[in-house]
Amino acid sequence: MKIDGKALADKILNDLSLEVVKLKEKGVTPTLAVIQIGDDPGSTAYIRQKQKSAEQIGAKLILNHQLSTISNQNLQIIIEQYNNDPGIHGLIVQRPLPKNLHAEYIRLSKDVDGFLINSPYPIPVVSAVLTILGDRIHSKKIVVIGRGETAGKPIAEAFIKLGSHVTVIHSQTTNTDDIIKTGDIVISCVGKPNVVRRDNIKTSAILISVGLSRDSKGKLHGDYEEEEIKDVASLYTPTPGGVGPVNVACLMANLINAVGKLL
Repeated sequence: MKIDGKALADKILNDLSLEVVKLKEKGVTPTLAVIQIGDDPGSTAYIRQKQKSAEQIGAKLILNHQLSTISNQNLQIIIEQYNNDPGIHGLIVQRPLPKNLHAEYIRLSKDVDGFLINSPYPIPVVSAVLTILGDRIHSKKIVVIGRGETAGKPIAEAFIKLGSHVTVIHSQTTNTDDIIKTGDIVISCVGKPNVVRRDNIKTSAILISVGLSRDSKGKLHGDYEEEEIKDVASLYTPTPGGVGPVNVACLMANLINAVGKLL
């Protein structure tokens, strides 16, 4: 059965919109600044989702679009301007970034993406996966495919902290198909097609695709083809409409929490 991420996200956003009404009565409009470097199409699409969700709850998103040739020094100057602006409650430097650039200059109180060490906010994609799974994680074997800094690694760490039985698959792992087949819950964070297939999952597994890729026509795909796995998996997130909307909704929740910390 398909998990409706958009419905979950809409519930979160509707609740947040009520909080925004109360904040606006106090003269505060939650405001998120997003710095985009270059023209990565995935980043552009993701920022567009953030913009729509911000509008849905009555928040404001400011986009600062910079060329990929920007220096680290100039990026730091822009970040500091937003750090020091009391009207900016959350600040994101949209990933992926050129290798020579760094985003750790963001003030912790505004790090709504949660990627900095000691950030007071959870990483939205981790919150999204936990929200989607709910209480289904109890006594389940969880396989996380990928150990990237922005998805696989923090997701695995979150489940380990909860006491779950977690196995992480990465590029050096052997017998990956055998390991995937042990998973009651398989969370794939690779961003390549057909990482998960009907022949390498157990019957009734729960599948979560965090990874995204585009085909030659620009169509988004998850790490598995839904038509192939839908009659084997008990539950699965679609692409689009799965993890993505919940991820953005959890980011907006962090933004509202940031407002409360800064008031």
